[in-house]
Amino acid sequence: MGGVDILHVDDDKGLASLTADLLERKDSRFNVETAATATEGLQLLDDLSPDCIVSDFEMPGIDGLEFLQAVREEHSKLPFILFTGRGSEEIASDAISAGATDYLQKQSGTEQYELLANRINNAVTRYHSEKQLRETKEEYAAVFENARNGLLLVDVEQEGFRFRRCNSRVLEFTGLAESELIGKTPQEALGYENARAVVGAYRKCAAMRETITYAVTLTHPVGEVVHEANTTPIIRDGEVEQLVVAFTDITERHAREQKLREERAVIQQALDALDEPLFVTDINGRLKHCNHRALELTGHTDQTAVEMPITDLFPDDERETITDAVDDALRTGRTTVTASLRLDSGQQQPYEFRAHSLTDLDNNTAGLVILGQDTPDT
Repeated sequence: MGGVDILHVDDDKGLASLTADLLERKDSRFNVETAATATEGLQLLDDLSPDCIVSDFEMPGIDGLEFLQAVREEHSKLPFILFTGRGSEEIASDAISAGATDYLQKQSGTEQYELLANRINNAVTRYHSEKQLRETKEEYAAVFENARNGLLLVDVEQEGFRFRRCNSRVLEFTGLAESELIGKTPQEALGYENARAVVGAYRKCAAMRETITYAVTLTHPVGEVVHEANTTPIIRDGEVEQLVVAFTDITERHAREQKLREERAVIQQALDALDEPLFVTDINGRLKHCNHRALELTGHTDQTAVEMPITDLFPDDERETITDAVDDALRTGRTTVTASLRLDSGQQQPYEFRAHSLTDLDNNTAGLVILGQDTPDT
């Protein structure tokens, strides 16, 4: 805690000045401003933005309790210590009921100022701690609510799980009302089949005690939705007490990927139906794909062929020819070369290879497709 600004309100100017001097001596962080009336104190309040108010009780016009009530209308948490020469249990009770942080009766001697300084320090420390905690909670709440992903806070209970909190994105992704979700178990909120899918992930996360990533398809009021989710455990005192589930709706992306997989499968079937070997390379001449006939002839599999230099499929004395042909096709867009493919049997089979360049979405050369055809002499 840095400097502590204190507003001291007391109609006894001599006592107010003494109190300010002694408090500042007791704690070098204290900076005390004085006001002679509650009205003046209210006028100074917004300008000073004090960390604590110390006020007398008996003052002309507005007394200490009325001053406290006026302060509380705008500053509900600001530390307010009633420091008064008139003391009674009734005044103390009224002060605390009205929202005073503390009550201290004036005594003779300077020891009371050390006690007052301690009361101020304790009140201000607690005030700043609570203020920081509120601000932190508000920041987390803002992040939670405004996140692009759906966010769920899930309690881990002895018998299972229960949804504790969600942001508006969860309701948007699922079509559920908050009342249909919060306070419910997964089965109560999502139904048996959906609950089985998510509870399995929750149990895995709680058991592993680390973040897990998964995709799950659930049926919601908005329809069938594919969720991509991360679930993270919150561990307190060695126990997994809650889970934070962050997910997004990838239904459209999943559908596009599924369509792409289906299209690739059709293309692969078409390529595999060719009686001629076909190879796809990157710009460095390394194999990225082979059709079934190419793998059959060379004895390779998809796993062993990928990333292999295409020159490895030819005899040593023809590798330079293949390298030059690859370079020519990458430079000009196409080329034709005759060379002998090394077969799985150890023999060599001559082919006329026609290479065409491939481009990416930005029209940059990405590699080659090379198709082998029987030479006229075979």
